Amino acid sequence: MTISGPIQDEISQVTRSTQTRRMFHRTVAIATASVAASIAGRTVPFASAQSVGTLTPRAGRENLGINEAFRAMPFGTASGAGWTRWTVQWFNMQREPDEFNTFYFTDSKGENVLDAQVKAGMKVAAMVLGTPEWAAQTPGLKSGTSVPRGLYEPVFNGDAINPLNTWGAFMYRLAQEYAGRMDVFEIWNEVEIPATGSNAVYNTWAGSVDDYYQLLAVASEAAKAANPSARIMTSPYSYFKDKEAGGGDSLPWFDAFAEVVKAKGAGAFDVVALNLYRNPHDLWDRYHGGVDIAAEPADRTGFRARLEAMGAGSKPIWLTEINAMPFDDQVPGWDPKGREDGFRITMAEQANYVLQAHALALTAGYDKVFFQALQDDPYPVPDELWGLVRFSPDMQNKDASRARPGYRAYQVVGEHLAGASRMELHVRKRPDPKKQAQYASRYEWAQHLAVFHHGDKRASVVWNGTDEASMVAVKASGGSAVLIDSEGRETPLAADGEGRLVVDLPPASRHFDLFGGDPPGYFYIGGATYVIVEAGVPADAPVDATGFARQTGK
Repeated sequence: MTISGPIQDEISQVTRSTQTRRMFHRTVAIATASVAASIAGRTVPFASAQSVGTLTPRAGRENLGINEAFRAMPFGTASGAGWTRWTVQWFNMQREPDEFNTFYFTDSKGENVLDAQVKAGMKVAAMVLGTPEWAAQTPGLKSGTSVPRGLYEPVFNGDAINPLNTWGAFMYRLAQEYAGRMDVFEIWNEVEIPATGSNAVYNTWAGSVDDYYQLLAVASEAAKAANPSARIMTSPYSYFKDKEAGGGDSLPWFDAFAEVVKAKGAGAFDVVALNLYRNPHDLWDRYHGGVDIAAEPADRTGFRARLEAMGAGSKPIWLTEINAMPFDDQVPGWDPKGREDGFRITMAEQANYVLQAHALALTAGYDKVFFQALQDDPYPVPDELWGLVRFSPDMQNKDASRARPGYRAYQVVGEHLAGASRMELHVRKRPDPKKQAQYASRYEWAQHLAVFHHGDKRASVVWNGTDEASMVAVKASGGSAVLIDSEGRETPLAADGEGRLVVDLPPASRHFDLFGGDPPGYFYIGGATYVIVEAGVPADAPVDATGFARQTGK
């Protein structure tokens, strides 16, 4: 099945407009690590990796999402994700004032792709953006960026929607038409990126911060009147671009938005969205805040505290895009040798990233985590290998050879991490006499242990963040255990003579060298990553790992 018309327009816009820029979002905490590795001497050879399509149903996996899942339906269904995100372009759905394209989600065969996605058991969040020229308050701007005409007009005239508020009228119709199929609406995308400077090509919003708050408020009033179950999410926010604008000391756009929220209230939105790439440690730090000695003051405060300060402390935070993109694959239009530039990583390292990023994000406290994206953009490749699977124009293509190692790792996340009833992060620290943590906030975190409980099952994700081989020894709490690597291969794991499950952790190797680089001994993606899965674990069994201590915040 192929996609045509508005659905194809949707594919091109946001997946292509979300990333070349991320190569330039330098953070001193950036780092990556390790390549494929083996477990030294303690285990038997691995069995075959899990194949596409064998994952159990998604019940309880509502904290896991993968973007644009409709582009590779069988892989999306088997991924383990409970959510996906689609882009809804206002200028394509309503090209004229009296038009509303009810066939927007229909493919060339007349089948409704949205309905198929929902029927398959996956919830859909919509990222809505793009003012049509006919509705532009300021015609002639870059396409889609104008403040909508009538944005400050009343949303309703009595009980009737007010057509003079063009944005309110559209959101009312959108929420009404797709109630129960799309109930979550992200309003625009990365509105903090300005219309000038090196990232101007990615600018989506020409209005002020006050105008953006009004955009949220109108969307909330209109959508919730049409569908009481509707939820409004802030524009996915590119933290490092805003921090760059503030010279590392402040977040100019977000700080201004926070002041508006303090003055007008947080009722205009229900969820806050962040887009964060490449360094798993950043996911923890942006939630809780980095260490107090972080060289850039903006990094010291996390978004949980920022929301508290602006009167939105009860709002959940979603990660709407995460990824660390690989370079070492042979696809049309892509030269691996020309793409190894220090920002990109290997496919094996990406599989480790998938486990590490989800382990840290979920234990940090994010309500939901979305991976960007399921499938590559059409070839020849425009800028990045975005997908966990390689591109096919056929949405129903089931060829398992399309899956990169990261897809197998994502299935492991869906099977063993997502939907846990109890989650904990434990780390084993190393000394930092030179205070390298000011340049890499989690420099002291030498080895990592993220623990996820599902009934009587416990899954422990373990990896090494240093360049020296290490190990983890976890007290066995169940009746049996298996060890799973980043590509889903399993082997039995027996306790040693002291009743501990021992796993050797290879060193990390992915160091960031550009712009002054990471401090010596820090790696922004850790080494080979494993999951210890125990069965028969009491619900209240404590985590006992030699040298590890639980982390609860900064």
